[in-house]
Amino acid sequence: MSKIKALVVDDSKIMRSQVKRALDQLMIADFEYVEAMDGEDALDKFNNDDEIQMIFVDWNMPKMTGVELSRAVRDTGNTDIPIIMVTAEKSMGKVDKALNEGGANEYITKPFTADKMSKAISRYIGEDGGLVSENEDDDSEKKSFFSSILNS
Repeated sequence: MSKIKALVVDDSKIMRSQVKRALDQLMIADFEYVEAMDGEDALDKFNNDDEIQMIFVDWNMPKMTGVELSRAVRDTGNTDIPIIMVTAEKSMGKVDKALNEGGANEYITKPFTADKMSKAISRYIGEDGGLVSENEDDDSEKKSFFSSILNS
């Protein structure tokens, strides 16, 4: 099974642990974790570690929000790395902002289960447990939270 290096970003150490625990429970990949306590810390780690392959990020954090971090990652030209927003923010406006303005690929609301995590990341992980490259839609096309619900 291939190793996937994941950046887990949340100002709560407990939430970082819960994300890692949920991913480990899935047993669909062998994850290696890099943790960050806020968006600035995460961006620094991301920019200095070219092996990071996935990002799990909270919205509300000091110094730099998850949406700002997602946008900063996308602004580096990196459009391939899956960014999964894991947050307590549940309004449709926030979902739209994270997916379309921030550039996040998926949106999971807290509290979450391993099953919710599996549904969000399964299309990024191949049968061998490695990361699969996805044929991204045209960036000009807006993503829809509702289409992801309808396609579940």
